[in-house]
Amino acid sequence: MTMRSSSRLLLSLVALLALLSAGGSLLVERSPRASCKPTAPIDIEASIVGDPSGAFGVTARAASRHGAEVDLEIVLPDGVIHLTGERKMRGRRCETRVDLRATDQNRKEIVVRATITDGEARLTRVLPLVIFAGPPPASKGRPGRDGRGEPILEFSP
Repeated sequence: MTMRSSSRLLLSLVALLALLSAGGSLLVERSPRASCKPTAPIDIEASIVGDPSGAFGVTARAASRHGAEVDLEIVLPDGVIHLTGERKMRGRRCETRVDLRATDQNRKEIVVRATITDGEARLTRVLPLVIFAGPPPASKGRPGRDGRGEPILEFSP
């Protein structure tokens, strides 16, 4: 063993001993980091109740975290008929249910929108609910095989 390698070994052992003796202070639990994103001033929930192929319902709930009044609205696309229930509500905490019926089985997006006014600013949160989503869009490539015989999608310029 040369002088350099023995001194490196000795320094490594001293560093390891120092780390082991200070182990209690090295294994300190950290508090969870808080997100730098501000929290939304509106809590909103919405869901579809029942099977959209017949009569179905949509429930929606919204609440303000700042005490301002919330305008809760369920916006229906063309092809969805409103049967019963209130589509617009206002208050610090709002909850509503509407009964709906779809005229066909095409993809449709029902929008649940909650808005508060804070001074001159209007803050809105939107929650989309999709019915009859259908299969995913087809890929633009064509199936092929690579040099090893594995399936791939080929794209041409």
